[in-house]
Amino acid sequence: MRNPEQTKSLIVSKAISIFNKKGYRATSLSDITKATGMTKGAIYGNFDNKDAVAVASFQYATEKVLGDLRTKIKAASSAPDKLKAILDYYDGYVENPPIEGGCPVINTSVEADDEHPLLRMKVVAMITMIKDSLKQIIHRGIQEGQLRKEIDVDLYANMFYSTIKGALLISRVEGNARTFDSIRKGLSKQIDAIAL
Repeated sequence: MRNPEQTKSLIVSKAISIFNKKGYRATSLSDITKATGMTKGAIYGNFDNKDAVAVASFQYATEKVLGDLRTKIKAASSAPDKLKAILDYYDGYVENPPIEGGCPVINTSVEADDEHPLLRMKVVAMITMIKDSLKQIIHRGIQEGQLRKEIDVDLYANMFYSTIKGALLISRVEGNARTFDSIRKGLSKQIDAIAL
């Protein structure tokens, strides 16, 4: 493969599934070479080290998830519908995640907090961006008369996002979507309660 960008893209697209399933600590460079069919030299010719592959893989995974999520959100016309579109997106996530191994934000958060400061910074930035996007949806919904003005925007965005992620984690551990489904229904009712 002569195009460096294509080579990097292949490496991260294969590596993320391994990192997401085995974890960053447990994934070896040999795992990555086996998955990509490349030599260690080819990997190191494109990345400084395994941590650089991990960061690029996380970025790749989150861009894929965010791209899919944005498509769902943009298709909805009102703030309540946009919030429900987010729930709909995650509805099939437990049994059919877009990245093998489950949610890259959850998986990376658990592991990156102590040993991978750069990866931790990327996760924190991603979570912040997602919560800020939720706040924008809610603010706009209030301004446009679609959501009740007494909503505590920061609190609601934090609870909405945390509840989704917690439900995904529990459902994944339990091996079924029942927990997420019940949480999705509860959040949908909450959205109806704050909608005008």
